[in-house]
Amino acid sequence: MLVILANIFLPVFFKSKPIDTSEFEEFVLNFEKSQKVYRDSIEQQGLIQNDKLKYESKLTLFPFDPNNLPKSQWKKLGLSEQQIQVIKNYESKGGKFYTAEDLKKIYSISDEEYLTLRPFIRIKTEDKTEMPSKQILNPFIFDPNTVSEEELKEIGLQEYIISTFLNYRKNGGQFSNTEDIKKIYGITDDLYTQLEDYVHIAEDTAFIAKGTLERSGLIIEINSADTLDLQQLQGIGPSFARRIIKYRDLLGGYSCHEQLLEVYGMDSTRYANIKNHISIENKSIKKININKATIKDLIKHPYIEFYLAKSIITQREKIGSYSSLKDLMDASLIYDELFYKIEPYLTIDES
Repeated sequence: MLVILANIFLPVFFKSKPIDTSEFEEFVLNFEKSQKVYRDSIEQQGLIQNDKLKYESKLTLFPFDPNNLPKSQWKKLGLSEQQIQVIKNYESKGGKFYTAEDLKKIYSISDEEYLTLRPFIRIKTEDKTEMPSKQILNPFIFDPNTVSEEELKEIGLQEYIISTFLNYRKNGGQFSNTEDIKKIYGITDDLYTQLEDYVHIAEDTAFIAKGTLERSGLIIEINSADTLDLQQLQGIGPSFARRIIKYRDLLGGYSCHEQLLEVYGMDSTRYANIKNHISIENKSIKKININKATIKDLIKHPYIEFYLAKSIITQREKIGSYSSLKDLMDASLIYDELFYKIEPYLTIDES
């Protein structure tokens, strides 16, 4: 009876206090938002290249015009029977490919397969008679110093632009960086935006531009450079310069040259052209004090995800505080390669 009466009357005299979970809910919301940012950042840092490499190994790549391409050629490219049948059904209903992006209309072709195939798509000019008024190009990787007239036509440039382009070169004009193609009459901002990521200028065609340093002696300090400084580097236009600085801000500064390969769109060719023309000043790197940082502070860095941040905090609580960055090696989830990757961005100093 006493036990029964206690269960009845105890809640009346001893009411439990409501638990305020608002702070925790806010933390979870912010964490989810930050993870989305980091996922986008990681994709931009080149992890998407893994999917491209997978499809490149699956596909047999060669230049092709998707319009009326025989089944045997689609099969040679590496597409399945089902994918080919979808393409042929599209054509039988009057469908045409006017631009490379039209291939994305084929639902059976994944985004990764499209990105792998796109540089090899060559659509003939005569197949574009019904294109909309806004000119859409079919760009592929080219060197403006050596690209042929036929290749410029395949890209989709109009005759008067091609003529101006070739005359510019014929009269001694050269292209030292991507932005130089803006010198060509008829290359609008819209056309330039479509072309800029496909321009690759060979090292041996670089020259000394008026008012700039000789490329062989040009050195840019990457952690203090602005977008104009970066555009002096071969193959780096405004878009790439902004990406380099955006990723620099996420990191807190570059600690080694190879981190540039993590910038979205940076390939080995472009990197090879600029790596000898950049320097890195590590003193300007922004560091996180691991004796004071919260989980929120740690996960702001693109190299530190939630569980790693939690492991760092747990180890700190276990030992009281870090007396050396090497103490991190005792934390769970920390291995040698990861430690040396994040070490430049961590500190135990009070300053």
